[in-house]
Amino acid sequence: MIRSLYSGISGMAAHQTKLNVIGNNISNVNTYGFKASRVVFSDVLYQNLSTATGATATTGGTNASQLGYGTKVGSIDMLNTISSGATTGRALDVYIAGEGYLTVQPEAGANRYTRVGNLKFDAEGNLTDGGGSKVMGIPIDADGNPVLDANGTLKIDGLEAINVPKEELEKYTGITIGKSGEITGIKAGDPEFTKASGLDWLNSLTLPADSNYTGNVQLAVGQMVEPDKEAEGYVEGLLILNPTSELGESTITLTENSGLYTVEGLNDKDGNPIDLGTQTLSSGILTFSKVPGLKIDTTKITGDTSTALPIGGIKPFEDEIAVVVTVTNQGGGVEYLRTPEGWVPDPDETTIPLSSMTTDGTLSLDVKGDVFEGMAADTGLANTTIGKIEAGSDKPVTLGYLAIAKFANVDGLLQDGNGYFMESANSGTAIASKAGTNGTGGTESANLEMSNVDLSQEFTDMIIAQRGFQANSRIITVSDSILEELINLKR
Repeated sequence: MIRSLYSGISGMAAHQTKLNVIGNNISNVNTYGFKASRVVFSDVLYQNLSTATGATATTGGTNASQLGYGTKVGSIDMLNTISSGATTGRALDVYIAGEGYLTVQPEAGANRYTRVGNLKFDAEGNLTDGGGSKVMGIPIDADGNPVLDANGTLKIDGLEAINVPKEELEKYTGITIGKSGEITGIKAGDPEFTKASGLDWLNSLTLPADSNYTGNVQLAVGQMVEPDKEAEGYVEGLLILNPTSELGESTITLTENSGLYTVEGLNDKDGNPIDLGTQTLSSGILTFSKVPGLKIDTTKITGDTSTALPIGGIKPFEDEIAVVVTVTNQGGGVEYLRTPEGWVPDPDETTIPLSSMTTDGTLSLDVKGDVFEGMAADTGLANTTIGKIEAGSDKPVTLGYLAIAKFANVDGLLQDGNGYFMESANSGTAIASKAGTNGTGGTESANLEMSNVDLSQEFTDMIIAQRGFQANSRIITVSDSILEELINLKR
């Protein structure tokens, strides 16, 4: 009786474990990258009631008689079959179409492996998975090629976290993942300057690769002017000046009458008054055909303009000659770039550096050495269009390479929750490769691996496990009834 009770109890425990595993599988039927498990039963120890005997000259051989003690859970195996990919439409979702795992680090030095490729860039430019773990990648050289050992693999400790500097990341569009795990983005090509015809003195104009300048480029050479910050009525940005406008020291007043504006007090570089006439307003900005280099932003005026209102003045730089280039940026704003303060033309200098007066923008002119020789304030170049800036063609740039890890025994990996796996003593050491090489699967963008749980099989197994549990419970019930009969015999 004791044996039958033990067998029933062990059978119930084993089938309970099987039901637990089935329940976990079913609950993760929609978990991306989930790998189902199965329970393998094994029998327990046996008692030999009689041993086997060999045949003799007069008798035949007999088999052993053994009595078992029930069942137990022999193993719980992870089913590492590769499931199909589900289309997500998101470029940074990635599916490994074959063997291999992405390598991630929830914290420094803690390698985990996953089939779930819902990736994203965080605010600091780190490529991370859905749990915030950093995604490890193969280092790349200056040309964007993966740096691997001679056999095309790399040890896990040679991987690097994939990161794009945040100030550069915002310049990329169309970031996606290719078949070989390459992460690429589209970045506007280097801007290109096309020189206007008839300018023998200009060799070229050089722009930084990250410049956002566009459109026509105008150049002027002459004495610098700027708004006079000490003048009555000065407000930042009210007077908008081309730094090389042909203007002299001035104190300006503005009067408005029935929508007509009169500006007085403006002088040319020789001190002679300039009659601007009466102007009408356009989008809050006053412009003047006689002085194209002057604009007045009336939205910044706060005083009463029914009478002559001082709105600031203009001050020339004393005896300072400058080269000024006028460009527009991609936002449509006008920027002036000028030579350094105190710059003096040098016939031996062929490179003229220019810096923006309002931003960090720079560019440089490559000219013939004597083009500005003997230049004076009244002999400079007027506003001359020297060429046009156009954005270069878009081109893909490699931002990093995903590392696909492979193990000698993937069934030996330990499940760690959150879709992660860990190395174990029986899994072997991870070796990283480029996707699609050394037995690893290629990567497919805009897809995620579905769970490999087979619901029909799980429900079938659940019914069998339930019946097995019930049958073993009946053994206990029957054993209990027999024991009760034995006890009653004494009565």
